[in-house]
Amino acid sequence: MFYSKYQALWPVYIVIFVLSCSHADKITGPIISINVPIDGFKVEVGKSIPITPLIVNDNHSSYTWTLNGNVVSLDKILNFNPSKIGNYDIQLKVSNQIGSDFKTISIKAFSNFSPYITKVFDYKYGPGQHASIISADWNGSDFIGQPWTGSKIYTSLGGWGGYIIAGFDHPINNTTGKDFGVFTQPGPGSEPAVISVMSDVNNDGIPNDGDWLEIKGSEYSNPETIHNYQVTYLKPTINGNVTWNDNLGHHGELIPGFGSTSWWWSGYGTKAEVVFTGEKLPNAYQNTSNNSGQENWALRAGLFSFGYGECYSNLDYNAALKANLFDLSDCVDKNGHSVTVTNISFIKVQSGVFQIAGWLNEISTEVSGAVDLSLIDYPAN
Repeated sequence: MFYSKYQALWPVYIVIFVLSCSHADKITGPIISINVPIDGFKVEVGKSIPITPLIVNDNHSSYTWTLNGNVVSLDKILNFNPSKIGNYDIQLKVSNQIGSDFKTISIKAFSNFSPYITKVFDYKYGPGQHASIISADWNGSDFIGQPWTGSKIYTSLGGWGGYIIAGFDHPINNTTGKDFGVFTQPGPGSEPAVISVMSDVNNDGIPNDGDWLEIKGSEYSNPETIHNYQVTYLKPTINGNVTWNDNLGHHGELIPGFGSTSWWWSGYGTKAEVVFTGEKLPNAYQNTSNNSGQENWALRAGLFSFGYGECYSNLDYNAALKANLFDLSDCVDKNGHSVTVTNISFIKVQSGVFQIAGWLNEISTEVSGAVDLSLIDYPAN
């Protein structure tokens, strides 16, 4: 009887064991499912789109969202807010103690804004060799839109102090890396310009929101740089040259290296004088010739390595775009103190070198527009 008793119970243990194995075999790890719109996921730059996965068997699961190998979120729902246009492939990994699953989600980031300048607010040409072709009522419209399209050419700012003030149809955000670019002529040689920016604090679409903030370039603290500089140019007498005086008690004469003389003023008509205020950068060129009868003007070595417009051999020049690129984190106020900038809507480009370099004539900036780098695709150098 003892043997029969346990013999009778033995099949019961067999049944229990089999049921237990069958139940374990049905347990699986998480499975990811995502409902993708017919035309795919799309989001406007500066806005957010929620990506909500459907997870089967997600008990005690962890969620890891990565972009280009970097973790961007550990939440179940990803709120994706791109800072640049482009196509993004985001990976989701869901894991628990049983297993894990992976899924790649593609999102297209777009913008309805123009990447380029949409309005010029002010333009003033500094006396120089192109004065005869710059009419008094010219408004710098070639600076608007994509450069070098149609009949558009570069914008001449002329000699020291000449400037253009322009704006975008949206704020440019201060992101990691370079934020905006200023297109060059393009031309054969650098003619550095000082770049300043302004936010639209009162949201009226006009650059009237306090002082300009300067992009701090490599020569900002150079002993040869003069801040708060002012020059008054005086109308020449018949067949004479433009004369000038500054706020430091200096005076001089603009003597062209070739051609006529009074044509340096023609764009100003009957005005007796014009006044410019800004930052005077170091002389950009030097005559490297050892022959007194020859001139060989070359850019001075070691200057203008970053932070200026129309510079072709410095660190921030992008050859593919033909533009100098700028970071809003480099902004300083009028006292040279660093300023934290969230975004800007307006820029000012101003000729920064006050020099007549022989046959080169005045060192005068020529630029072709500006661009929000977050709204274009461009290759790095």
